[in-house]
Amino acid sequence: MTILAISSQVVAGHVGNSAAQFVLQTLGHEVWAIPTVLLSHHPGHGAPAGRGTPANEIVALLDNLWTGGWMDQVTAVMTGYFTSHDQIDAAAKTISRLKHAKPGLPVLIDPILGDNGTVYVHESVPPALRDTLIPLATITTPNLFELTTLARLPWPMDDKVRIDDAALSLKTAEVLVTSAPGTTPETISTLVYAQDEDMTFETQRTPSPPNGIGDVMASSYLAMRLRGASARSAAAAASQIVSELIETANRQG
Repeated sequence: MTILAISSQVVAGHVGNSAAQFVLQTLGHEVWAIPTVLLSHHPGHGAPAGRGTPANEIVALLDNLWTGGWMDQVTAVMTGYFTSHDQIDAAAKTISRLKHAKPGLPVLIDPILGDNGTVYVHESVPPALRDTLIPLATITTPNLFELTTLARLPWPMDDKVRIDDAALSLKTAEVLVTSAPGTTPETISTLVYAQDEDMTFETQRTPSPPNGIGDVMASSYLAMRLRGASARSAAAAASQIVSELIETANRQG
């Protein structure tokens, strides 16, 4: 498969497309990555150098791919971090055009908004994701806070019935929710809603997981689905990949 991936990029480290592209290629897919922002490193390591990509530059990149006939090769789309609603509009127009040409095109929207009660994107991004991009998705992969934000629900949220309702309110064929409560304080759950099935995958909670884990989860799930795995098998494989990476990161410090 050839995947158009629109998200953030860092020079040092592995977050955004700098994580997702590696995962997707390792699992056998071609990736065309468009950076919504290019930073020296993740902001969690201190103030980075870099800038957001102006929306008109994203439009120019996409338009040139259309003009050159490259878009004919795209068989899936994945989006992640956006800095503005203008960037989202540019992505949405290309996705709509691709879906018109290729009905059934897999589109994974990872609605990166924030975590643990904190929004870290511009205020125009959440409504643009909710109203413009999510309706184009076949797969959506929010963390629990992002899900509650999209569904306009209060935070924190630990009511499974309300989480279920929020996930179904996105009206996406497949929804994968990360960072949901586990059955004990020591565990955390990934919830998958697909093909009229509600699945839960529980793993050990890690106090300080490395940055980029959400990007790895989303890209692993997409890669497995594109290889023909069922939603259940893809989610199980992605959860295993993430767990092993966290374990390795902790072991290596």
